[in-house]
Amino acid sequence: MRAEYLVGRDGELGLALDILRQDGVTAVLLLGESGVGKSAMAAEIAARLEPDMVVMQIHGSPALSGVPYGVLAPYLEDLPVGQATSPVSILREFWSQFEKRRGEAGSRLVLVIDDAHELDDHSTQIVAELVTAGWARLVATSRPRPGLPAALVQLWYDGLAERLELRPLDKDGVAELAAKKLGGTVMASVVDVLHAVSEGNPLLLQCLLADSRAEGQLVRRNGVWLLARPLTGGGELLAEAARNLVLRASQSERDAMFAIALAEPVPAGMLEPYVGKDTIRSLTENRLVLATDGAGGPLRIWHPLYGEALRHFISPPRSLHIRERLAPDLAGELPMEGLLRRVSWALDCGADVDDDTLLQAAFHAAKRLENPLALAAARQVRSEALQPRARAVMAMVHYNDGDYRSAVDVLGADCGFLQGGAADDVDGAAAVGVGLHAGLLDVCLLWAASRAALGHASKDILADARATVGNLVAGRAESGPVVRRLRKCIEALELAELAREGRFEDLAASLETFQGNAETESTDRGAEGLFLLAMRCEALIAQGRPVAAQEAGREALSMVEERQDDVLFLGDFVLIRYALAALESGDWDSAEAAMADFAPGSVAGPVVFGGGTHALTGLSLLRQGRVEQASKVLTPAVEALRVADPLRLGGFGDALAFYAAAASGDTAVAERLAGEGPTREFTSGGSAYVEALAGLFRIAGQAHLEHRAKSASSMYSDDRAPSQSGVSSRRGAEGTSGLRQLQELESSGRLDRLPGVKFQNVVLRVELGDQAAMESVRETARTVEGAWVAGWRSLADAHLSGAGQGFVSAGNELAAAGMPGPAALAFEKAAVTFDAEGKRPEARQAAVLRDVSEANLGTAPLPNAHSDVDRTVPLTRRERDIIALAVAGLTDRQIAQKLMVSVRTVEGHLYRSYAKLGIRRREDLGAAVHE
Repeated sequence: MRAEYLVGRDGELGLALDILRQDGVTAVLLLGESGVGKSAMAAEIAARLEPDMVVMQIHGSPALSGVPYGVLAPYLEDLPVGQATSPVSILREFWSQFEKRRGEAGSRLVLVIDDAHELDDHSTQIVAELVTAGWARLVATSRPRPGLPAALVQLWYDGLAERLELRPLDKDGVAELAAKKLGGTVMASVVDVLHAVSEGNPLLLQCLLADSRAEGQLVRRNGVWLLARPLTGGGELLAEAARNLVLRASQSERDAMFAIALAEPVPAGMLEPYVGKDTIRSLTENRLVLATDGAGGPLRIWHPLYGEALRHFISPPRSLHIRERLAPDLAGELPMEGLLRRVSWALDCGADVDDDTLLQAAFHAAKRLENPLALAAARQVRSEALQPRARAVMAMVHYNDGDYRSAVDVLGADCGFLQGGAADDVDGAAAVGVGLHAGLLDVCLLWAASRAALGHASKDILADARATVGNLVAGRAESGPVVRRLRKCIEALELAELAREGRFEDLAASLETFQGNAETESTDRGAEGLFLLAMRCEALIAQGRPVAAQEAGREALSMVEERQDDVLFLGDFVLIRYALAALESGDWDSAEAAMADFAPGSVAGPVVFGGGTHALTGLSLLRQGRVEQASKVLTPAVEALRVADPLRLGGFGDALAFYAAAASGDTAVAERLAGEGPTREFTSGGSAYVEALAGLFRIAGQAHLEHRAKSASSMYSDDRAPSQSGVSSRRGAEGTSGLRQLQELESSGRLDRLPGVKFQNVVLRVELGDQAAMESVRETARTVEGAWVAGWRSLADAHLSGAGQGFVSAGNELAAAGMPGPAALAFEKAAVTFDAEGKRPEARQAAVLRDVSEANLGTAPLPNAHSDVDRTVPLTRRERDIIALAVAGLTDRQIAQKLMVSVRTVEGHLYRSYAKLGIRRREDLGAAVHE
């Protein structure tokens, strides 16, 4: 257990041991919040020093903090009662105890004091005198507040002590501790959740891991640990930790903590009449509660997990009693977090909440993926006018949970939710509740997506919607607002059906006619405009124009931001299309940022959306040539997608994971995935485009497996597996049936209407060793936008020209586009070409650039800084400018802003400069340019 607390603490541990073993500084003061590992660190230090020194342990205690010399009692048993108050006598007796333990070895004394902030002043003075006189060395642990006693702080001021602050674990530390505790691979999104919920506190993290396993939230599937449900703070170990916290507090402090836990954040002024100013001051000084906005701000329990655990064992009668006492002060404006907490508290203890507040809480809880609260609040809405919106919230919760049947049932299998949209009073709340009629299109798309996820055909979904609308508009004027609203919903479903069927030419044409009527209410135009931009984004992707698609998607995202209080489903609907546009254009950074925006700030977000976003991340890594990294991301993603898949990327994730495993040589995983894949449909957010990409990767993965099987039975040792860059130069793959399928797809013309998919096809063929596909790469690239395509086109141009400098130019462009895998291949080709031409200096420079690219892949060491490099190749003016700024300490982003270029451009110039200067890292630039 102690070793687990010390994860990520090697630096601090080594420093502390060095200090205590050398002359000079004789004390180490370990500071950190509760549970951060101070006691474990002190115990490990003591264990390491025991072979050479005498360790004497002292434990601070709140019960003894007011008793003079109380903590020294175990070492004062032989002291006469009459001398129990004499500092000199106590010091002598303590030293005699040390002499008995030391024996004849002449060992030094090390005092290890846990919870030194609880020491009484008299004991502290004895310890300080021992250290100051050089008779003892000291290891003391303390919380930052109330902090160390003054006598120990003085040791630091006098240069006799070193302060080491133990901070919470970062994500890497959380990942390491979780892997040690659980054994096996822990999915990256699970690490994100664990880090967010525990805030890096090792004690709470271990409680969380044990409780979540016991309650079935954290499960292991195919060797991967993932979350089947969002974490809670209701486990036994967390409850025990919270109980220990409460038991150390006074009664008034307990009352205050209970009230804060139930109503947080709570203004201190609200609690002072209830528990007194002294109690609030004591709690804040001991950091049992914190002010959320600095000194004087609203109060909360010092850690959210403790707050959650405290709420679990406060009985409903006591909770209601606290609420009644605080009721007069609970009214007023609250931040959304406070509103959700107050509504949750009211529902738990049976207090009444008005319908508007319930609906507002339900809506925002669903957006934050706080599903139990969203469902509980929505079900309590009594107003018939607000119930349609409440049902929409419940449907969204069920959809995100993967319970598509319940989502459809709540909305009405026959499109019954449209009944609310037939209200004649445009300004009334009967249509949709919060957001009024603006939410009708949003809910309509959610209903259709739920039906589609159940396997219902698009034509049946559309037929049901048309029939319902036909009944609702019968006898109404076609120009009336009700009819217009309902007709727009049908038109939107028709557009979505075109995308699902892959009829993108028809979709592009229909988008021109589906425009918001100038006479339509502004709320309708906003929702329709947002939907139109999302569909335009999808159509542009299919046309091979991802850069333009990104612009449409970016505009839609800005509208989503403006309409956060209106949209439920439409936000994710837009975001998935924007992320795909960024990936198609090769804008890896924007794609990554978009994926982080799925349920931002929600600890449940990585659980619900983690599988889908990891699938998209996997595509990004594959296109960068990072095949092994992609496999490590995608294999766990497959398991997560089986738990939650609201983005409907299950089949896509399966195909990418299968391909990545096969391409990286993990045949066992690839064969397992190949056997499991057919059981899941290629449902990809309703996008035929993504389904087409998935099909390509599955065929290409099969080609890799076929080649490896052929290689295993071959007698030729030079028939190699694909390279780490994801671009293989091997021969012999041309005869595989998978490769033939990819070739036939191009020759059949079936991909001509999807230029981006066609381009992915020819790239996969090149990666499989079909060098003849380079001509197709160049030709197809003329019909597709984006940095990813441009990089491959430059490589194809170089390959077809055969010029060494052409390969160098291609490698530079690929490196600048964030594609180190293909860049490494280009530089390797350049080195071979230059070498064959007898241009040895150029060949060496190309080899260094290749090594830099491979190091960027993480699969090869950095080039040797002392390698034989011909430095006669001059730096360009731009390279000199960038190097000067880098040496001055500017980051890549700061350099890009100063020179008004992209970060990728800066990175590319620096890579080339490393090669010319014969160095391997940024830190060597200063010395290299001054040689």
